[in-house]
Amino acid sequence: MNNALSVEFIQQASDVIKVLGHPQRLKIIEYLEKEEKSVSQIQEHLSVSQPLASQYLRHMHSRGIVKYRQEGTTYFYSIASEFIHKILDCVSECQQKVESGEWELAMFGTE
Repeated sequence: MNNALSVEFIQQASDVIKVLGHPQRLKIIEYLEKEEKSVSQIQEHLSVSQPLASQYLRHMHSRGIVKYRQEGTTYFYSIASEFIHKILDCVSECQQKVESGEWELAMFGTE
């Protein structure tokens, strides 16, 4: 890496990674990768209650990870920035390398 990460960027990236550190929130981002989805579609995809799906979405919206538009009483969510798409790309690439045996997945705290 040629450029040192600034303290400000490290803090901002860390905040985003913390929010995406929950498996259900990461699943939501993956589900939204191609197109926007309604809260009910997200809820069904995750097999969780509507209030829980809405809680995940509100939390991610408050951190600028997702955005929404309203059509009548229906809210449609989508990924808010290319930064989030890039994080998802990195996670996907890492999975491919682990599954191919090129990389070993470090299992922290399993000793």
